[in-house]
Amino acid sequence: MREHTNLRTGMTRVISAACRLSLVAGAAIGVTVWAGCESSRPVRPRMVAPIVRDVPSVLRGTIGAEAEIIGTRPIVVSGYGLVVGLNGTGGGILNERVAATMEREMVKNGISKATDYPQQWARLQGKTPRQLLRDPDVAVVIVQAAIAPGSPDGSRFDVYVRALNATSLEGGMLWTTDLTIGDATPLGGFKTRNIAIANGPVFLNPFAEPGKEASGISRTIGRVLEGGIVTQPLQMIIQMDNVSFDRARAIAGAINTRFPESPGDDGPAARGKTGGNITSGEGGRIALAVPGAWRNKPSDFLNLVRTLQIDQLYPEEYARRYVDSLQKEPSLANELSWCLEAIGPKAIPFLWDLYEADEIVPRMAALRAGARLDDARAAEPLSALARNATGIVRTESIELLALIDAGPTIDMTLRELTMEDELTVRASAYEALARRAEEVQLNRLLFRQRERISTDPRAIPLPPSHLEELARLEFSGGTVQGISREVVEGKFILDIVPYGKPMVYITQQGRPRIVIFGDNPTLRSSMLVSTWSDRLMIDGDSANNRVRIYYRDVRDEHVTTHTMKPGLVDFIRFLAHEPTPSDPHPGLGLSYSEVVGALYAVHQAKGMDAAFTTERDKLLAQILEAQAGTELAERPEGEADRQRLQEFKQPDKPINLPEPTRAPFKPKLEPIAPPPEQAAGG
Repeated sequence: MREHTNLRTGMTRVISAACRLSLVAGAAIGVTVWAGCESSRPVRPRMVAPIVRDVPSVLRGTIGAEAEIIGTRPIVVSGYGLVVGLNGTGGGILNERVAATMEREMVKNGISKATDYPQQWARLQGKTPRQLLRDPDVAVVIVQAAIAPGSPDGSRFDVYVRALNATSLEGGMLWTTDLTIGDATPLGGFKTRNIAIANGPVFLNPFAEPGKEASGISRTIGRVLEGGIVTQPLQMIIQMDNVSFDRARAIAGAINTRFPESPGDDGPAARGKTGGNITSGEGGRIALAVPGAWRNKPSDFLNLVRTLQIDQLYPEEYARRYVDSLQKEPSLANELSWCLEAIGPKAIPFLWDLYEADEIVPRMAALRAGARLDDARAAEPLSALARNATGIVRTESIELLALIDAGPTIDMTLRELTMEDELTVRASAYEALARRAEEVQLNRLLFRQRERISTDPRAIPLPPSHLEELARLEFSGGTVQGISREVVEGKFILDIVPYGKPMVYITQQGRPRIVIFGDNPTLRSSMLVSTWSDRLMIDGDSANNRVRIYYRDVRDEHVTTHTMKPGLVDFIRFLAHEPTPSDPHPGLGLSYSEVVGALYAVHQAKGMDAAFTTERDKLLAQILEAQAGTELAERPEGEADRQRLQEFKQPDKPINLPEPTRAPFKPKLEPIAPPPEQAAGG
């Protein structure tokens, strides 16, 4: 009994001592003493004022008014790469750290003296990595790109390349290069994880003459169009301003209702950060993924998520409220247009009265939402604006018409617009027609696949992304859109638009395309063109209605001469075609940028009776813009690097609802006119 009493007495002393220690610690650091201490006093929990964003009242209740989506800024990625296949313009002196970095990467990727190269790079056979770096047909480049926020796995993007030890990148091919977040780092420097790769042919500015770099246009800088591929998408997180698991579940439910999971998706669009259960996440944080149906327009998906109402019980009431606010507060037109689109088809009837509104701002906001929701009633007012409006309203109306499935009337309107005199209108109408032709081709492929599966149950269906890619590559001109498309030598797309006056339209973003307008435009039989230091000469023979072509290949000094009819389309095919044993027809085997450069030289010499226009180059501007607000993801190589990575991260401090933005209207063109002295000569 005494032993028990002593034990109790000892425990009492221990507990009393623990209470005293707890009280001291609580006083020092401001924490509550545990409830087992008889002498402790309960400390009331501190009340934390909820965060309330300063947003217009009509936007309250949207996800963007109560949470921040982390990971929605464009991400700059870069790396050191190797360009091969140059014309003896590479192999210059390299910084030692960069050279060591490249040697290590080549060894890691299995490049050695024993590497078996394809025929076009056979002269590299038997060389060590260091010897490759000194080869005159090889250059080390810095590769940079800006990846759009939310870009899913497999997304493609353009990359920018700059030579470090070459005088020209003409004819080069970028070997597969790992791209990491932030600036390219040589051996021994701080590195983040790889999130993308890049490879493909280098596209140089086609409007500069090789060897004439002093003119101000450098041939040591180029692009690889659609050469980048996302391999590890950066995770996006919805971080609530005020933690509430019930509200988090409501947000996830609203997103997954508006964007239901489709075949091929890797789970729902919104889920708990550490699993499917929201309550298992960190403080109610929600992981967000771009659904497959939106993989080509992730920015649009993010804007819709931001403006989506969390409460999904009364969509019609919200639609009515948004439409009223559009008329009273036109300054909110952009956000309200996204809000209406986020509601979905139930918002369409509320838009109709605004389709004919007197004020253009609310009218365009309603038409924008209606077209993107595929409302056939939006077609007629948009067609009227496409014909009669001016400036950006006209080009946006043309762009929106392409989205509406309202029959061939829209296609006929767009065909008429390709015959306009204004170059921007013509190019915009073509882009809209091409998009609709791709949809027709996709529907054909889907129908054929369904037929195949119905007759052969063992047939494996192609994924939607594969069918979409096939639909973009080729189609005949037998549809109501009238555009025909072919892939020329695997190098670029050639589109024929048989309407209006002759025009050549060149793309410099995305998939390389040359677009020819007009009914079978031709070269002038009276022309004389000499370019690239007389390596390419074209002479018209008016007596026989032929053109004579002379070309000397800078790589091996091989000379090709050819006489052909002056058809512009056949001329383009000849420039790109490379004779092979299986297809020995004559050709020059030029790259996309070389073909465009040759067409530009013909245009400058007034050798074609056609306007010449190109997309404005936006890639460098996109990279610089992304660098100005770079948000580095927390993906360092090791835990020790995490602190240093934070030095590069721009913190997210949301105050107001992020303003949803729409991409700039495409295309922005740069008409190119012949030199004044040549134009005056007629």
